[in-house]
Amino acid sequence: MKQLLLILCCITLFFSCKNTNPNYERNLATMQSMFELHGQEDLDAQLAMLSKDLDVEVPMYGAENIGYDQFAAMVKGYHDAFDNLNFEASAWLPGSDESGAFDGSVRTYGTWTGTNVLTGKALNLKSYHYANFDDDGLIIGFGDFFDAGGMMDAVYPKNLVVVSLAVQDGNVDNVMEILNSEGGLPTTRAYDGCMSLELTFNEASNTIWIVSNWESNEKYNAYLTWRQTEDTIIASMVPYLENGADGITIVNSNSNYMSY
Repeated sequence: MKQLLLILCCITLFFSCKNTNPNYERNLATMQSMFELHGQEDLDAQLAMLSKDLDVEVPMYGAENIGYDQFAAMVKGYHDAFDNLNFEASAWLPGSDESGAFDGSVRTYGTWTGTNVLTGKALNLKSYHYANFDDDGLIIGFGDFFDAGGMMDAVYPKNLVVVSLAVQDGNVDNVMEILNSEGGLPTTRAYDGCMSLELTFNEASNTIWIVSNWESNEKYNAYLTWRQTEDTIIASMVPYLENGADGITIVNSNSNYMSY
């Protein structure tokens, strides 16, 4: 019996030693401060906690990891979009490496609240986050896991723009190639103010429909002016459209958005 107790004590001591990390408390304080500063909209102080080699997992479906500059822009976007951001943690947890040993990383899950600046709608978002740290105590890996699409549908503004392209017979592939090129719809989606972008093709009418959502009609109009005066994508599509430029129909500005 004494031998069994001794073995159990040794096992307990082994795992206790294995699952401790001297940097955890320091890193926990950093991550908690990072979240508090988010509510204070102190971007400079947040960025001071990040490694320039930062690698971030974002919550958008199919999205690739982003780096320091993109993450900084994303954080600034949240500051601009919300007032009174606050994270109420349900738990703060130590993270481990592949062997199960605590490595000083921090995990948390909880609920974000706040108010969208443009719509006045209240945010109530459950989320999970992790942060990995380098030897200097800077965040070098970060991950967000939450329903990003649901959040945008629930609290962000809806300024829908509908564009139709009447395509000549036999030229759908040509137009689609232009739209899918780097300077086409991917550039539209990345343009300031564009929040979502979808495309569908109706074979019966040989028409491409593009539906986008913008922070404001003003931002869409700025984008359209750029396309019409400085860019060449529209001009490159015109030869493949019915009646040339008249084959493009833009329906904007729209209002009274509702979802059923």
